[in-house]
Amino acid sequence: MKIKIPKFLLRKGTVIKIGHKPVPGEAQESVDLKKKTTPALIESLKDADPFIRSVSAEVLGRLKERSAVPSLIEALKDHSKYVREKAAIALGHIGDKSAVQPLIDALNDESEEVRVTVAGVLGHLHDRLAVPALILSLSDPSPMARMKAAISLGIIGDPKAVNPLFETLNDENELVRKYACEALGHIGRPAVPALLLALKNEKVRAHAAQSLMKIK
Repeated sequence: MKIKIPKFLLRKGTVIKIGHKPVPGEAQESVDLKKKTTPALIESLKDADPFIRSVSAEVLGRLKERSAVPSLIEALKDHSKYVREKAAIALGHIGDKSAVQPLIDALNDESEEVRVTVAGVLGHLHDRLAVPALILSLSDPSPMARMKAAISLGIIGDPKAVNPLFETLNDENELVRKYACEALGHIGRPAVPALLLALKNEKVRAHAAQSLMKIK
């Protein structure tokens, strides 16, 4: 028997509210609904229609369904880039550390959109295991991917990223330079020498000054 996602979950514009104050009896109904829909959603990650697969991944992420993590990790290899992107976002919402290495591998995805999304998700997961891969992504052909990698390195805050981020201050893209400078500021005191040197760089001088002022 083919398992289908409840139709109301597939309607465009449907908003799934998480964490609102329940009315009497609503909490148990919500739990029961989740128990019924989760297996169907996980099964639908294998549906022939990529739209169904992508919506299933998105809903599982919004529900923060940890039991779906292995299936979502598998979805990172889906034929559709949209499914792969939604799977990465879902794994970011769930926040399970077992997804870090598969997401690191996905930084080599052929799709620019997927690489950009994954670079951002890895920052959200805040795991230093991703730092070497994100440093490599500072050389990605996509400016957006380089920008996201810089932002994530700043969020993670590992001093190992200081030198690569300093080199990125010469990137051809203005936004990449800006966010690399801000990332150095987020790393804090270990990045002060690099930011002082950056004050001599006309392209990032203003950003470097702002980043230095934020360091305590």
